[in-house]
Amino acid sequence: DYLKQIGKVPLLNAEQEVELAKRIEAGLFAEDKLANADKLAPKLKRELEIIAEDGRRAKNHLLEANLRLVVSLAKRYTGRGMLFLDLIQEGNLGLIRAVEKFDYTKGYKFSTYATWWIRQAITRAMADQARTI
Repeated sequence: DYLKQIGKVPLLNAEQEVELAKRIEAGLFAEDKLANADKLAPKLKRELEIIAEDGRRAKNHLLEANLRLVVSLAKRYTGRGMLFLDLIQEGNLGLIRAVEKFDYTKGYKFSTYATWWIRQAITRAMADQARTI
C-alpha cells in the first residue's frame, strides 16, 4: 500500500535538507560539465559521473522523504471532483518541481518552499480537469 510505503521513509531535519540540496546542486553541476565538455580526462569524467549519480540519489532521497507532505496537502482537496490518488499524483509533480528549484541558500525549510509548489500543482490540475468536463 502506497501510504504504508511512504510512512517508512524517515523525515529530514533542516541540516539534512541542506546537505541533500548541496549534493543535488553538485550533481547538476557535474551533469552540466559532462554534457558540455568535449574531451575530459578519463579520471575527471569518472569523478563527475560519480558526483552526478550522488546528486540523483540525493534528489530521490529528498523526494521520498517529502511524499507524506504531498499526501497531507492532497487530503485537503478531496471531495472536489478529483480522486485522492490523482491529487497525490499531481502533488508529486509539484514536489518534483520544488526539489528541482529549491535554493537552500535562502534559509527556508524545504517543506515551506515545497508546499507552495505542491498546492500549485494540485489546484492547477483541478482547474484543468474542471474545464475538460
